[in-house]
Amino acid sequence: MYHLLQQSSGMLMQQIIDRLSHTYPSLSPQMQRAASTILDDPGAVAVDSMRSLAARAKVSPPTMLRLAQKIGFPSYDAFRDVFKKSVARGGYGDRADALRDIIGEGGISGLVSKTATAAIAGIELLSEPRYWREIERAAEMIVAARKTYVVASGASFGQAVSFQYVCQMALPSMELANRIGTRAVDGLALAGPEDLLIAIATHPYATQTVESALFAHNKGVPVVTVTDRRTSPIAAIAAAAIFIDTESPHYFPSMVCLDATLEVLSAAVAVTVGPDAVRSISEYEKTLRSSGYYWEDPND
Repeated sequence: MYHLLQQSSGMLMQQIIDRLSHTYPSLSPQMQRAASTILDDPGAVAVDSMRSLAARAKVSPPTMLRLAQKIGFPSYDAFRDVFKKSVARGGYGDRADALRDIIGEGGISGLVSKTATAAIAGIELLSEPRYWREIERAAEMIVAARKTYVVASGASFGQAVSFQYVCQMALPSMELANRIGTRAVDGLALAGPEDLLIAIATHPYATQTVESALFAHNKGVPVVTVTDRRTSPIAAIAAAAIFIDTESPHYFPSMVCLDATLEVLSAAVAVTVGPDAVRSISEYEKTLRSSGYYWEDPND
C-alpha cells in the first residue's frame, strides 16, 4: 500500500480509513482500540504525536507503530505524513474559513484549546531521542565550521534573524546568508566545504530557501535543515535534519516548535563552544551595556 503515497494525499487518507475499517474485525483488541481512535478522529493523527494518540487510545506507542505497519507503512512517520498532507492540502483561505467552524463549535475558548493542544503535541516531539541527537549533531557541525550561514524566508525569516543574533554572541562566525537587501545566493558566493549552511523551511516551502540550500549543497557546503517533513525538498540533502511539527488549527503553519527548536539549538551551540562562549557572551553584553544599548531608569 505504501506505493500509493505517490497519489494525492487526500485520496490516500481515505484509502487508509477504508483499509482500517475493513481490517478492524481481524485486529487484536489493542490494535482495535488504536484503529477506533483514528477512525473516530482522523484529523488527530496529523495534529497529535504518536505518544499522545496512543494515550487517547489507551494503548502503548509501539501499538500505533504496529498498526501503521499492518496496513503497509514502513514507519509511523510515513503513516502520519499522509494525514498531515491531507489536513494541510487546503490553501490559506480554506484553512481560514475552517476557523469559523471551530468558532462555531466552541467559540474562542475552543479555538484556544485546539491551538494549545496542537502546540503541546508538537513540543512533545522535542523529547524524542532522534530529535535531540540531531540537535547535538547540528551543534557540533556549527561549532566545527569555519563560518555558519543561516537562510530562511517568509514567516521563518524573523526566527532566523533572532537565532543568528543570539548565536553570534557565543559564536561570532555565524551570519545571515540573506541579509536584508541581498539574495541568499549572494551571501553564499564565497562559502565552501569548510563552512556550513542552516536552512529553515516549512510547508509551503519558500523557493529562495530551497534554491539556496541546493546551491550550497552543489558547492560542497554541508547543509543542516530545520524542516517539517521527510519529503521536504531540503531534507534529502541534509547532513543533519531536525524535524519539527507545524500543525495548528490556524490558517498559517505554527511557529511554536520552530521557536523552541532554534532556542534549544542556540543553547546547544553555546554549551558545545564551552568556556570561550561564556567569555564571548559576557563581553558582548558588557559592550551593549556600556554603550547605553539597554534602557536604565534614572530613578533606580
